[in-house]
Amino acid sequence: MTAAVALHPEAVPGAPLEVRWIVPAGSLPFVGAPARVPEALATLLERGLLAEVVVEPAAVRTVLAAGREWRADGAVVRAGLETALADPDGWAPATGADAGDVLRAAVQEVLAGDVGAYIRSHGGALELVEVEDARVRVRFSGTCAHCPASDETLTDRFETAVRALAPALEAVDTDRVPAPRADGPRFLGIPVRRRR
Repeated sequence: MTAAVALHPEAVPGAPLEVRWIVPAGSLPFVGAPARVPEALATLLERGLLAEVVVEPAAVRTVLAAGREWRADGAVVRAGLETALADPDGWAPATGADAGDVLRAAVQEVLAGDVGAYIRSHGGALELVEVEDARVRVRFSGTCAHCPASDETLTDRFETAVRALAPALEAVDTDRVPAPRADGPRFLGIPVRRRR
């Protein structure tokens, strides 16, 4: 058994039976529905108090069984989850899960959140190209593809947010879409006419 893991509940809008328990990133080394959970949670699932447990990059989402209420069952679920998180060896990922799943999930969460909204607000897009080992490759498109500030967005916003959810991240690489070429030199994307 290891030390207690700090956690706090967060409601899931539109899903009254679900609660996301925010935990430090990296508390569990996988994402998705676990194949095995420690006895404290397994008992809650077997007794029909919980219907589902899903691991996210920096949270554990729990779903109460139909007919249950958080007011009555929340303290029991919290205690079971605290005990289970103190036993990281008691958790096992589903078959077929790989180390890149945590990074993929972190990238998708970041792109669906504030960072993705910021990029879209400027007429741009950022897409995940691949995850290999502890590296992520992404591609800017739209107005961000050729924006001089895209490197800053990539490191100061995107990479920082992904690293907060997936501390094992080693690097973020980007594929650059070549700028459209027009005859002659360009200044700030505008063709320059040469004086004769």
